[in-house]
Amino acid sequence: MTTKLSVSLSESDVEYIDELARSRSGNRSAAIHDLVRFARERAAVSDYATANDEWIDSGESRAWEAVETDGLGA
Repeated sequence: MTTKLSVSLSESDVEYIDELARSRSGNRSAAIHDLVRFARERAAVSDYATANDEWIDSGESRAWEAVETDGLGA
């Protein structure tokens, strides 16, 4: 399913989207789709990093360190 949007952008933003469209995707919709996907991926990386930091800070990581080499030859 797709939804049409009407947005207001600065001329420089439109120029940037047009540049992306020419170099990668061929049209503005595809360029904007690429930008949204990139933003989602970037947010996911940040979320994973935050979760990892919370895991380390909680002390749970020490339990893993004690067994992380189990079954592996030294």
